[in-house]
Amino acid sequence: MIGILIIGGSDCSCGAGIQGDLKTVTNLGAYGTTIITSIVAEHPGRVESLYPLPFSIIESQFHSILDFFPISAIKIGMLYKKELPEKIAEFIQKFRIKAPIVIDPVLAAGNGDPLAEPGMEEELPKNLFPLATIVTPNIEEAEILSGFIIEGPEDLPRVAQDLAEQYGTSFMIKGGHLQGKTTLDVLHHNGKTYSFELPRIFSANPHGTGCSMASMIAVFLAQGLEVPKAVERAKHTLYEKIKREIQIGPFYFLPPQ
Repeated sequence: MIGILIIGGSDCSCGAGIQGDLKTVTNLGAYGTTIITSIVAEHPGRVESLYPLPFSIIESQFHSILDFFPISAIKIGMLYKKELPEKIAEFIQKFRIKAPIVIDPVLAAGNGDPLAEPGMEEELPKNLFPLATIVTPNIEEAEILSGFIIEGPEDLPRVAQDLAEQYGTSFMIKGGHLQGKTTLDVLHHNGKTYSFELPRIFSANPHGTGCSMASMIAVFLAQGLEVPKAVERAKHTLYEKIKREIQIGPFYFLPPQ
């Protein structure tokens, strides 16, 4: 069975973060292992509190997993502490992991609450982007990383190309936060730009879609798909899930299956 290592924060609402990723990879037939970087008390729309785990605990999790479990792909999400990118890069190199690495550069929650220390926007690219197979920022994260204000879908190809060329890896910008009748995600990979566009689902904007898409890409890469095909399949798989969003209390989530 394909093994996906998920590195990120715990979301007690279970829509995003480690819990959301685990549901996603399990639903796609993979086995997920986790390294938790922080505990987040949140619900869609608000982060109540956040506790970064001591590095000794994170290090122990790395050894518990990498000493025994085969890894077919890695998905890296929320790290919070700005020293973690360097530490994680050291572990990946120490254990000589050759699996695809998907980085979802979590810098803030969907409502703007910070999910990373100041300086993460510098440490993440410096230490982990060189090891990445693909980086999957949303609009706001792409703006932070590029320094360019994205005003509309027409800006996405240029920014994706600039980021890919600057950091030497594939970049896919998730364009779901833009307005319009369609949703456009743009990938720049190996010198080529790919656009993935589908009719917008006017849903309640379920919690955790960005995390889930990155996890889907990790699974499809582990299955042997090339980056453009993995992104395309993830886009369509997520699209079908959004159609079936579920309501739990006052909030909306992707269906667990």
